[in-house]
Amino acid sequence: MSPIFDELIKKSFVTEKHVSDAFQQRNSVGKSAQEILIELGHLQSSDLYEVAQQVREGHSIDLDAGVINLKILQLIRREDALRYGVVPFAKEGGTLIVAMSDPSDIFAIDNLAFMTGLNVKAGLSSHAQISQWIQKYYFQQDSVQEILQDTIDDNDVALINDEAMTSEEIADIAVSRADSSSFIRLVNRLLCDAVDARASDIHVEPRDKNVEVRYRIDGYLKTIIKIPRNFHPRLSSRIKILAKLDIAEQRKVQEGRIKVSIKGEKIDLRISVIPIFYGEKIVLRILDSRSTQFDINKIGFSPDELETFKAAIQRSQGVVLVTGPTGSGKTTSLYAALQHIKCETKNIVTIEDPIEYLIDGINQLQLSRFKDVTFTTGLRSILRQDPDVILVGEIRDKETAEIAFRASLTGHLVFSTLHTNSAVSSVTRLLNIGLEPYLISSSVSLLVAQRLVRVICPECKEQCIPDQELLKKFKGYLRGSRSQKFYKGKGCEHCNFTGFYGRTSIFEIMKVDDKIKELIFNKASENLILKQATNSGMKTLVESGVMKVLAGVTTLDEVAKVTEVVEERTEVSDLLDQVDRIVKSSLDRPEEKSSFVES
Repeated sequence: MSPIFDELIKKSFVTEKHVSDAFQQRNSVGKSAQEILIELGHLQSSDLYEVAQQVREGHSIDLDAGVINLKILQLIRREDALRYGVVPFAKEGGTLIVAMSDPSDIFAIDNLAFMTGLNVKAGLSSHAQISQWIQKYYFQQDSVQEILQDTIDDNDVALINDEAMTSEEIADIAVSRADSSSFIRLVNRLLCDAVDARASDIHVEPRDKNVEVRYRIDGYLKTIIKIPRNFHPRLSSRIKILAKLDIAEQRKVQEGRIKVSIKGEKIDLRISVIPIFYGEKIVLRILDSRSTQFDINKIGFSPDELETFKAAIQRSQGVVLVTGPTGSGKTTSLYAALQHIKCETKNIVTIEDPIEYLIDGINQLQLSRFKDVTFTTGLRSILRQDPDVILVGEIRDKETAEIAFRASLTGHLVFSTLHTNSAVSSVTRLLNIGLEPYLISSSVSLLVAQRLVRVICPECKEQCIPDQELLKKFKGYLRGSRSQKFYKGKGCEHCNFTGFYGRTSIFEIMKVDDKIKELIFNKASENLILKQATNSGMKTLVESGVMKVLAGVTTLDEVAKVTEVVEERTEVSDLLDQVDRIVKSSLDRPEEKSSFVES
């Protein structure tokens, strides 16, 4: 037993029996004694680091607080770093300082000293930090060389030949596929890795000294690799060739779209190129229908919310508006609604900018400023096509709104989106663009506001105590609940050490009943409409988020990021009952594991 554990026992941070048991278990479970003690709740990581700093043979190292010199990484191979759970941190003369999750492992230290020819001094760091930094920094060091030497199967990434392509274009592709250029393999590798990582976007951003490649995963950007600055022209040219863009033009905005097969799966890519100071910034939007749920039962509705939403979308006429900022899942919800109601007897037509996903059995019209196809002109044409259901991608102006709303009064069901913060504020937005109150009150049947929150990783989910300031902020929403258990993701390889895996939606659903119609007709304030809606049973975005927190789906911090929490709040009396129904509903459908899945 090392002096660190002796000091921990001496300070009563842990008992001798717990330490002894942990040492006996470490070989069988493949973890260090410290990790076992922390996971079992016998030891706090903060106490462990405090004691480690006081013991001379090992000090703690906070990897997140420092910057690693990539040249230091070359002293220990990636395979050995993974094998021994170590990150080379610094070099002082003939001494190499490394971060380890178990600095008492003298065999690992001796082996590292033999391999490097240096004295090795080990400092304590968490297993999660070490695993995350091995992945992050060793990837940066090795990936360029590995990618350029990579032997990705030619069938891993391939362009899908569209029927509209000319024979000359097909020949060009054949030449490109035969080209063994390292930059083709670089693009292929980035695409494959992005799809495997469930990324929604790839950002290629030229900087002063390098080019950063970042993936957006579960709504957050993460730097994946930094490549040499001189790689950028050929990298951007390769992407632009795939998207049939002008490689000679580097001072204009360009957009394109391509369909590729990645490891046998068909993926759509939307390409956007803009000129910035250091070159062209490229964003590749990955439209992967496999990772997007178009099942109305799986996008995050609670049982009560689902019943209300289904009732509105199965009507023969009316307007259903889904609101929220960009990236809040509005399109996914509307696609799921269309998927749910489509049938042989209905003519469903959409007008979108752009078309995100093609849905079988639905007629989808793409906006085009070159062909004079706007929301207004396109909507007028759609009404001559004998539609039953119309989806307008977004209501942006009075003319489009009037056509859509009057269409709902003549026997059409209309879906659309607005960029507003809440369901109630949609009414104000419609009034501001010039719609008459009578048209709004007589047309709208349902207003839905939504946001996306990250889902706690099921592989590393554990109970926790939230920050006290956060609890205070949500106090009014939590009051009255009989059981308040909170969870978080510890971080593991499955979730890339983020603690989250996938996203789900939280909703604010306002039924436009007779009382709400009257308030809208009389131009009542948002506060009056909100009060009436909540009295009628509407749950706000915050309340919907808290329900998912109490059900163990997400965290308070996630809900706080996407909603406006009003701290002075009356008691949410029926919140726990709704949580119980959600949990029961998920147990009734074991194949889904939860009512909330990635949206």
